[in-house]
Formats: sequence, structure tokens, C-alpha cells
Amino acid sequence: MDHELEIMIEYKSIQSKIIEYASQLNSEYINKQLIILCILKGAVPFLKDLCDNLNIDFDIHFLDINSYEGTKRNKISSENITFQVKNKNILVIDDICDSGHTLKYVSDELNKNKPQSIVTAVLLNKLIKCKVFKANISLFDIPDKFVVGYGLDFNDRYRFLKNIYNITN
Repeated sequence: MDHELEIMIEYKSIQSKIIEYASQLNSEYINKQLIILCILKGAVPFLKDLCDNLNIDFDIHFLDINSYEGTKRNKISSENITFQVKNKNILVIDDICDSGHTLKYVSDELNKNKPQSIVTAVLLNKLIKCKVFKANISLFDIPDKFVVGYGLDFNDRYRFLKNIYNITN
């Protein structure tokens, strides 16, 4: 089934916001080590473009989280976090924050290991009322619509579109 797609955010706007955020990180983490934890798969384009604009010392780690299997919420555990967290500056990036359950769970797991700091950053923050966690940084606030492109998919389709689209049908 093909969907009608309506552009919500153009690629050049995404790049502009990412460059602005990278500049902020470059200032905040100058002479500090930063660990970027990318939540797979949707945040990969965000990670790539962000890293292209960083001129600070950083390491990258990945965490693959499937939020749901059917209607049952999947759990991650500290065994999934395979790098040293204690006394480290951690930046968790994700593509979108809907309810916030995934970011809350990841932040809670990281906090158990006493990092120096944790910052959560998302490309998109969906404006919904029932949030359990709000990312520290969101590059764009969007309405409660289903979006695809720039890492976001619908059944593994549309992930590699450059713009972000709203599915209208």
C-alpha cells in the first residue's frame, strides 16, 4: 500500500538545526570527553549529521531497542549497556520522543551506573499530553501525527527519505 506523504520538515531546516545544536555541544564539551549513545535505527541519520559537525572528543555507542513486541513492552537491561558509564558525560540521541518511555528507561538504566551527566536529545518531540519523560533537547516540536523520513520509518519503508513527511492516508 502506498501512502500520501506531505512534507512536514525540509532537509535544509533539519541540517540548520543540527549545525546549531552541534555548535552548542562544541562549546559545552570543549576539553571534555563525551559519549554519544545512539538509539537504533531511527537516530542514525541524526547521529551522522551531528557528528559531521562536531569538533570535540567523542565516542559513539549504539543501543538497539524495540519498544514493543506486539502489545507487550520490551525491556532493556544494564547488560545492553556495554561501555563504562561511571563519571562519564553521556548524550543519548533518538529520532523522536512520543510518550518518552524509551528515553526514560534508558536514562534510568544509565543513572544506575552513576554517570557525570546525562543529556537526552531528540530530533522530534511529539506534542502529546501523556508524556512520562521529556527530552532535554528537541530540535523540532511536531503535532501528534505519524511521520516518516530522515530515519523514521513505517514498516521499514520511507526511512531514507531526506525530508520528514506526515503520512496523510
